[in-house]
Amino acid sequence: MGLFDVFKNRANRSQKSPKIDYSITDNVLSIGDFAGEYHQSPKGKFILAWKDQNENGKYILLERGKVKLQAKMRHPGNGMVSNSGVFILSDLTSKGMYGVFHIINTDGETLIKQRCKANLGPTGISDDGHFAVCQALESTSKSDSCKLFFFDIKNRKLLWKKVPETVGTELNWAKSYRFDTKRKVLYLIHDKNRAYRYTFEGTFIDSKLYRNDCINAGNDIEFLEAVNELKVELSENTDPREYDALITPLIKGLKRFSDKDSKSKIHRVLGEILHLQGNDAEAIKHFETALKLNPKVGVKRTLEKLKKTD
Repeated sequence: MGLFDVFKNRANRSQKSPKIDYSITDNVLSIGDFAGEYHQSPKGKFILAWKDQNENGKYILLERGKVKLQAKMRHPGNGMVSNSGVFILSDLTSKGMYGVFHIINTDGETLIKQRCKANLGPTGISDDGHFAVCQALESTSKSDSCKLFFFDIKNRKLLWKKVPETVGTELNWAKSYRFDTKRKVLYLIHDKNRAYRYTFEGTFIDSKLYRNDCINAGNDIEFLEAVNELKVELSENTDPREYDALITPLIKGLKRFSDKDSKSKIHRVLGEILHLQGNDAEAIKHFETALKLNPKVGVKRTLEKLKKTD
């Protein structure tokens, strides 16, 4: 007899279940014939365990070592449980790029069931069980692809969904989330513990910090997007010396990136900055290098004009 045959109804399961012997080895929790991934609530009262097995997945919620809840779910994953026992699970269905995000309480009641036209990535729930997020991955759906979903669990509603400003290619998806419920701030935690803040209303707070990280540690695409954004911001300043802040990272970018097209674009930006600063001789050199690397970089006419006036 397996564990899922022991208890026949929810009332008996939640009220009379004895403490269960379980073991944890290499991030796997084992109870009888059940062995799966698990997550423990921050204060240790609850443990959520789940197992994905050929569309016959299962999950178990333990409270102080006793089985509080158990049920089947086709492809459970990304589980987390809060201090209140409210927990989250993604059901990664087999029907193409499609996932369902579940928020469930200790009575087994589904508080929120969000269907997404995309596979689901990292998820998170606040320690108090009042808020949750799930990240939809890239898909063919314009409505859901790459969107971050933010839920108000107490009021059982989706507050917002949006493509996070921090979704790039190098920094990529957030790996985890942290909730500051007092200040109403959501933290997206990326590799190397980079953390970026959003308000609970979905406003991105750390745009400048993210831009600086892209310039200093992003890939060539993120680097160029961040540099061009900073250049536009600086263009509102009448003093060309303000552009000095861009020259050093651009020169470092030439050493960091080997792609010819990326190098060509960096040389173009350097040429534009030096031209604005009145240093046309150096600007011409960078424009010429940019053209050699990529004849379609878009500086040919500017270069011809500078050479005529030089």
